[in-house]
Order: sequence, then C-alpha cells, then structure tokens
Amino acid sequence: MKIRDTKKSYFILFLTGIMIGVLCRLTDFLPYEESLWSFPSIATLFGFWIASVGIITCLSSSNIGAFMNSFLYMFGMTISFYGLKYILGFYIPRFSNDGQFQTDLFIVYSILSAACGIGSFILYFWNRQNAFQSFLYALPASGMLAEAAACLFVLCNRHMLLAQAVFDLAFGFLFGIGLYKKARHKILYIGTVILVGVSVFLLIYQPFLLTV
Repeated sequence: MKIRDTKKSYFILFLTGIMIGVLCRLTDFLPYEESLWSFPSIATLFGFWIASVGIITCLSSSNIGAFMNSFLYMFGMTISFYGLKYILGFYIPRFSNDGQFQTDLFIVYSILSAACGIGSFILYFWNRQNAFQSFLYALPASGMLAEAAACLFVLCNRHMLLAQAVFDLAFGFLFGIGLYKKARHKILYIGTVILVGVSVFLLIYQPFLLTV
C-alpha cells in the first residue's frame, strides 16, 4: 500500500513521528550504562533513521512525497524527542538540563531530518529501470549492515547494544534480500553493498561507535 501525496497523509506521518519520538524518549527510563540491551540509544544511532527512511521511501508515491514523508516524520520525532526531555526536566532530575532547551542538538537533528528527506527523494529514483537503480537499492542494506557490524563488535567487547545489533541485522537482511530481488543488476547491487558497507564502517563507525 502506497502513501498518497496528500496533506492528510503528510499530517499523519508528522503525528506518527511525534509518537515515535515520545516512545524513544521514554526509553531513557531504562538503564543504558553497561546494559546488555541498551534500549535508550536505539533512536540515536543511524540504523533507526536508515530503516525509517528506507521504509517510507518504499511506501511513497513520488519523489516529492518521499521527501515530505521522511522529513515530516523525522522532524516530528525530533520535536517530541527534545521537547519531552525539556518538559520532563522540570519534574525529573535525570532529564534536567538546568531549565534549558537543547537548542543545539535540536537544530542539528532538524537539519538531519531535512537531509533524510533529501535522501528519500534521491532513493525514490530506484523506481527507474536503469543501472543507477541497483546502486540505490543497495544503500539502505549497506548502512544497516555496517552499523550491525559495529554493534556486534561493541556487544562482544562491552556486552552492550544487543537491541541495536538485533534491529540492524533484522532490517539489514530485510532490505538486503528484499531489494536484491528487485535489483536489475545483481552484481552491481552486491558489489555496492560490500563496498559502501565497508566504507561506512571504517569512516563512520570505527572512529566513533567503537570507542564506546
């Protein structure tokens, strides 16, 4: 079922993002440090965003629709994620930020929301029947599997991020197998998954996540 390009659909995606942001913030009530599952960090890793953009792009009806759907979903999630922390900070010490709204992080993730929209706009071109289609199909699986590898490394060494590892592996294989079946150029698809996956792991996750 496709998401129709209507104001009603955009509004629903925005509200959905708000609800997901609230749920993600509420996971902060769960333990993080030295926690095997590490539920609180799911929304802060790229895998959650990659999976969301990939699913929304698959369900969108046009390039513009893909942009609007992804941006509004992510922006709604950003608003509720940081807005709820600000509100909870007045009542619960662990959320306190000296009465200050985290404007810097809110701006950063708002910009990333727009970037997700642009990414979704570009990914939608995978509906065209050309070689570039297979390259685009490989990108979501590449990102998910790169993060899965990093999370597995942390899991083995620190006994953390099990939830992220399971999430990334599940969606990595879901995207990997599902989009492989749609790709016209299978070799290009597989090569892109390997090359981009290894590059993302070395450039993004190895310097940052692996220092956890």
